[in-house]
Amino acid sequence: MANVSGRAAGTTIPPRYVGILKIAVAIMTALLIAGIVALAVGVARQASKLGTQPKPAVASAGQTPYTRLLDLGQGKLETITAGGDLLILHWKGEGSDLLLSIDPRNGHELGRIQLPRH
Repeated sequence: MANVSGRAAGTTIPPRYVGILKIAVAIMTALLIAGIVALAVGVARQASKLGTQPKPAVASAGQTPYTRLLDLGQGKLETITAGGDLLILHWKGEGSDLLLSIDPRNGHELGRIQLPRH
């Protein structure tokens, strides 16, 4: 007897859906291969950066970190305190004391507090 329904013998899926399924599997396979290639490229790019030194931060006005002058006037450095991401300098000047906060990673002055003497 002839196959009138258009289905392959022993299956319940029409041939049209089998073709759509083949296309979907081909697309998913291509996406999977593209993802694996992208992952390999990303790992290779990160691995190439492991042996290199980080670029030094360039300060404003073309100066490199730690080459700036702090205009503090006459006096002497009393104490230096380091904690966390901050460096505190206590400068004992002629008329008043100064507390300077400095970022130790790049040498930028974050702020000054003037303490008058009594």
